[in-house]
Amino acid sequence: MQHLKIWKYLSAPWVGFSIFFFISFLTLAFLQSFSENFLTSALISKLLINTISLTILVGFFTFIIAAPFAIITSLYKFPGHQFFSWSLTLPLAFPAYIYAFIFVGGLEYSGPIATWFRDFEIILPSVRNILGASIIMSLALYPYIFLLMKAQIRYLGIPIFKAAKTLGKSDITAIKTILLPALKPAIIAGMILAMLETLADFGGVSTLRIETFTVAIYNAWFGYQDYFSGARLAGILFIFVILLLILSKKLTDSNKTGSISHDSFDKIPLNKSLGIICCSACSLLFIIAFGLPFLQLLVWSDLSETFLSVSNIKLFMNSGFLGFFTALLISITALVLSLAYAGSTKMKGIYTAATIGYALPGSVIAVGLLIVINELFGISITSIGIFGLVLCLSIRFMTPAFQYLISALENIPESSKKALSTMPVNSLKAFTSLYLPSMRPAMLVAFLVVFIEVVKEQPATLILRPVGFETLSSKIYNFTSEGQWELAANPSLLLVMLSFILVYFLNKRLDRNE
Repeated sequence: MQHLKIWKYLSAPWVGFSIFFFISFLTLAFLQSFSENFLTSALISKLLINTISLTILVGFFTFIIAAPFAIITSLYKFPGHQFFSWSLTLPLAFPAYIYAFIFVGGLEYSGPIATWFRDFEIILPSVRNILGASIIMSLALYPYIFLLMKAQIRYLGIPIFKAAKTLGKSDITAIKTILLPALKPAIIAGMILAMLETLADFGGVSTLRIETFTVAIYNAWFGYQDYFSGARLAGILFIFVILLLILSKKLTDSNKTGSISHDSFDKIPLNKSLGIICCSACSLLFIIAFGLPFLQLLVWSDLSETFLSVSNIKLFMNSGFLGFFTALLISITALVLSLAYAGSTKMKGIYTAATIGYALPGSVIAVGLLIVINELFGISITSIGIFGLVLCLSIRFMTPAFQYLISALENIPESSKKALSTMPVNSLKAFTSLYLPSMRPAMLVAFLVVFIEVVKEQPATLILRPVGFETLSSKIYNFTSEGQWELAANPSLLLVMLSFILVYFLNKRLDRNE
C-alpha cells in the first residue's frame, strides 16, 4: 500500500540498529577469549541444570495455578466472580524479586510465619531451593496464563463450550476434552511468557540463592570484572531462549483454532455448595498471592518513612520518570514499526527479528550493549547517561508494544484499507483518518504494559544505570542482597503501589476493549 510506504523509511534506523546489535553481540560473545578459571565446564553445567529445572517447573506450576481459576471465573457465576475476574491479576504488581524476599523473610527460621508454625511444633522447610523458588515465582507469574486464557475463552472457547453442552456433555468432560485442547495455544503462550520472565529474573533467584545464568552474568561482570566471560554466558542464554521460542512456535503452529466469535454468553450459575467452594478457592489464591505479601510489606514498612522520606520520593520519581519516558519512546517507535510491517510483503521477518528483545533477559541485552559499543566504538554506553539504559529497555520491551499494535492493525477491516488506497490521500492523511483512531486504544494498552515492565526491570537497571541514579528496583536489590528485609519493604511498597495503579488502569482498558 502506497500510503504505508513512508513508514518503511522511518523504521529503517531502528531495524538497522537492532539487527546490527544482535549479530555483533553474538559474534563477539563466541569469538572473543574468556577466562577459563571462572567459566569452567562444571559451572556451565550447573547453570544449565539450575536454569532449565527452574524454568520448566515455573512453566508447570503457573499452568496448574492459572488454568482452573481462568476457567471458573470465565464460565461460572458464583459469589465474588466479578471481583476475582480482575483481582487475581494483581500479582502482576509484584515483581518476582519482591515476592522472593517477602517469602524468604517470612518463612526463614526467625520469620513471623515460621515462628507461628513452630508454636504448633511444625517446622517449615527452607524455600531456598529449586522447588521453593519455582512455587514462589509461579505465584508472581501465573497472571500471564490467566489473562491469555480468559481472553481466549471469551473469544473462542465459549462457542466451543456451548456446542459441547448442546451435545449433552457434562461440564467437566467438555472442559477436559474440548475446551482445554482449544486453549492450548493460549496456555503455551502464557507458559512461555512466564518462562521467559524466569530466565530474565535476577533479584529473585539471587535472594533465593539459586545460581542461574543471570546471577553468573552479574557476578562475572561486577564480581570478577570478567567482561567476556559474562558475554559468553549471555550468548549461551541467548541461544537457549531462541530454542525455547522455536519450540513454542512449533507447538502453537500445530494447534490452529477456528475463527473468533463474539457471541454473548451468560455465565452458568453454580449451586450453593459449588459456589462456596469456588469462592473459597479464589479467596485462598488471592490471599496467598496478593493479600499476605502486601500485608507483610505493610508490617515491615514505616509508612511515615515511606511517604515522607525525601530519598524514597526521589526513588519513586526516578522510577516513574524512567517508566514514562521509556514507555512513550517505545510506543511511538512500535507504532512506526507496526505500520511498516503492515505495509510490507517481503520484510515481515526482518521487522519481527528487530523486535525480539523481550525474549532476552535484561542482563543479556545490557552486557551485549556494553561489549558491542566498547569493542566497535571504543566508548562505554554508560558514558551517555540514562539514555544507555533507556536504549537497553527499549530493545527489551519493544516486543509487547509491537505485538499489541500489530493486532490492532489486523482488526481494521480490509474494506476500509482498500477504500483508502483508492483515494488520493497522502500518508499523513491516511494515518490520521484511519490508522491512528483504530490503533489509539492499543497504543494506550502498550504504553501501560511497557510502563509496568520498565519500573519492575531490575538486572538491566543495575548494570546500566548512571552513577548516582537509583530507582526503586535497584534500591530493593541493595537491601535484599544484604538480607535487610525491613529496609527493602519501603521501596518495595512504593513499587507495588505504582504497579498496582498501572495494573488497575490496564485492566479497565482491557475490559473496555473487550
